[in-house]
Amino acid sequence: MQDKVTEIDADQKLVFLHCIIHQHVLCKSVLKITHVIDVVSKIVHFIRARALNHRQFVALLEEHESDHSDIGYHTAVRWLSVCAKVLKRVWDLNTEIQEFCEKKGKDIPELSDEDWMTDFAFAVDVTALMNELNTTIDRELAFPRLASLVPGLLQSPPMRHPLAQGSAG
Repeated sequence: MQDKVTEIDADQKLVFLHCIIHQHVLCKSVLKITHVIDVVSKIVHFIRARALNHRQFVALLEEHESDHSDIGYHTAVRWLSVCAKVLKRVWDLNTEIQEFCEKKGKDIPELSDEDWMTDFAFAVDVTALMNELNTTIDRELAFPRLASLVPGLLQSPPMRHPLAQGSAG
């Protein structure tokens, strides 16, 4: 790709970025949903860390004829997509999780806190939307498409906002 850029403008350097946004930093810190992610991680860990708890939780889901058969683990690989899926799954299984935790004597007061649940709903929605955006960007701006856009990007005049153009006259 650098060769194509150099053909058009020898002084122009192309900078490759592996990642524009560090998704976990954006989601947890900037959006201030760390308190949600931490509690959800604690819930998932409580259910999945011990085989007995996990088997009993899966049995509870079967007993309730839930749409979901299990709860996933939160991992660092493809953070946003996994986080979005885990948050959504915990949201969907909220009732079953509360029942299971009560039976096991595990108190998770956040699940009864209206403000926390509002933050949780926001986290579910925003991570799902960001994951969708990220997937779209990955699909739409694949390398071959970028390579074909480089000449046009380097030769096109700077874009101006329509409001700025209207106020100049």
